[in-house]
Amino acid sequence: GILAEDQTMPSFAKTAVAALLLSCSCVSGFVAPSGQVPSVVAPSSAESNTALNIFSEDIPYGEESRKYRRTVYDFDAWKKHRSQDRFWRNMSTIASSGIYRGLLNEVGAVSAVAALAIVWNGLANGFTDFDGVTHEAIINGLPKLTLPMSVFTVTSPSLGLLLVFRTNASYERWDGARKMWGLMINRSRDVVRMGAQWYDPTTEEKGYVEEGKVFEIDMEERAEKLNRLSKSVWSFSRALARHLTPPDEDEEQFQKDVRERLDPEQAEALIASDHRPNRAMYDIGNAINDLPMHYTRRMQMDKDVAHFEDISGGCERIFGTPIPLVYSRHTVRALTTFLLFLPFGMWGQFGDSWNHIGLIPSASLIAMFMFGIEELANGLEEPFSILPLIGISNKIGVNCDELASFTPFFESTPATFDSSPVPVMATASSVQEGVPKVVAAEEPKEISEPEEVEAEREVTPASPPVEKAAPKFTGDEAVVDALGPKADTPEPLFSKFFTTTTPSK
Repeated sequence: GILAEDQTMPSFAKTAVAALLLSCSCVSGFVAPSGQVPSVVAPSSAESNTALNIFSEDIPYGEESRKYRRTVYDFDAWKKHRSQDRFWRNMSTIASSGIYRGLLNEVGAVSAVAALAIVWNGLANGFTDFDGVTHEAIINGLPKLTLPMSVFTVTSPSLGLLLVFRTNASYERWDGARKMWGLMINRSRDVVRMGAQWYDPTTEEKGYVEEGKVFEIDMEERAEKLNRLSKSVWSFSRALARHLTPPDEDEEQFQKDVRERLDPEQAEALIASDHRPNRAMYDIGNAINDLPMHYTRRMQMDKDVAHFEDISGGCERIFGTPIPLVYSRHTVRALTTFLLFLPFGMWGQFGDSWNHIGLIPSASLIAMFMFGIEELANGLEEPFSILPLIGISNKIGVNCDELASFTPFFESTPATFDSSPVPVMATASSVQEGVPKVVAAEEPKEISEPEEVEAEREVTPASPPVEKAAPKFTGDEAVVDALGPKADTPEPLFSKFFTTTTPSK
């Protein structure tokens, strides 16, 4: 027995060394890696807009990769998203998944613990070599590292609740940020649309125009003022996007975009402001005040601008206040402790595998998926670095410029009395409805009555006024005949359904 044991010790040593080497690269779990880290590159086509090449050396993987997860779907992307082969396609990309690649240290630590349990219990309880020969324990008296599975069965529901609450709270923050920026798109379009439709120089004081009054609209001035409103509305969304983005990522591009689209004075004032979204809202207010319209309409536009302040404050609230740290830290500690001790509880369940070797991949997969849940929640907790804020801002700019370029539908009336050009004017009645209608200005015409009507008017004498008789009251009856003969009196309403009776004494 001693000879056989001595001859097989190198075989067990090889097994132990191999198991430890599998996990030695990840034994520094939960410690920030030093040196070069995996990296990603930006997708080169719209088809692979969510795929990240984590083995590339162009851009470091990790926090830098969040900028490449700002996906905007179109029709083709949705078709691919709900295709029937999505299950196998997603399974085939596990090795290149950014979530799992970011968990190498954590999963490696669990794998190392599983390998340690196999080696330790092999020394204390015996092992099987590569030739299939079973050997006794090498170190007698060494305690076996195992735990009952009932410990993990009892604690797993509580851990599941912690993860559910963590992910739900993080998703609500992401969904709230997405809805705020969706509301910004709507309100931005609405402000410019109202400015374009309510542009009315004649209703600025009274709120209405006398019927038939004719006035002229300076279309160049109108286009200039509406363009200023559109650019100011865009500047708010762009300033808020920069406000919620790291300076080293967007500051240079922000200043370039602002100087290209805004007037020099307005652009420099926006760049120099401490709180740029507030300055952009101030510019929007100035642009609205410059539009000729009644003050009630201007107040309605200001209500939409007030929503910008709510959006800005809501985004700052999400960005500045994370989920309570005590909750997040407790969840991470409970999850880490559970998964690090799980291999000791699962060791006995793999007795049918060679030296319980199946414990390592099983514990690693469980750790990968459970740590992945917490990683997803952690990634969604701060949503602005994965939302396409700059893309949304550019979309707002395009939509607002298009709305500002819309002109009222002009209907021209051809001149029949003269071939000379007719000045284009707008009628007051059409402006009151919100869209000025332009018609041809006609010369006033003098309307005269026919001669027969004038002669008849001179011959026909004026009839004397007819005096109506006063009501007569006789005896038990009251007869009211002040309107003339009964035949000429109109029948009362609902007379066919109701009858009147004379009250008795």
